Amino acid sequence: MFTALFALMALAPPAPAEPLERFFIGTTEGAGTVTVIMSGTHAMRDRSRGRLDADGALRLEQVVEEDGKPPRRRTWRLVRAGGNRVTGTISDVRGTVTGELDGNLLHLRYRMREGPSVEQWIRLGSGARTATNRMVFHRFGLKVATVESVIRKTD
Repeated sequence: MFTALFALMALAPPAPAEPLERFFIGTTEGAGTVTVIMSGTHAMRDRSRGRLDADGALRLEQVVEEDGKPPRRRTWRLVRAGGNRVTGTISDVRGTVTGELDGNLLHLRYRMREGPSVEQWIRLGSGARTATNRMVFHRFGLKVATVESVIRKTD
């Protein structure tokens, strides 16, 4: 009996995605600016394709383009860790990504492999077709860069 029940559970569709995950499933594009202390401001763009893994984790394949730099690929994997907590990995991040969800706001913290620590806020818009993204980079306790962008769902 338990085997049959387990088999039925395995065939059941995954639980419906929450609003944040739904936003990132499929394709999104972002555009905005990067401001680096002592260097000025330049444009940035990103394209992402997201999906839910079998365990409910959100996986994003992302290409980031910044003026004056070659494109770079990033892979995100974020999972809800109970309550309002989120944890995961990003391919160019050292260690674990941690964060919290508060309504339509996702607040993440992590350290880039190159050294700066990052705080990131992604806020879904009211129609769930756009989101704002703000990132603040710190090195030795000083703010060294910010990213401000708007992400839009393209499918």
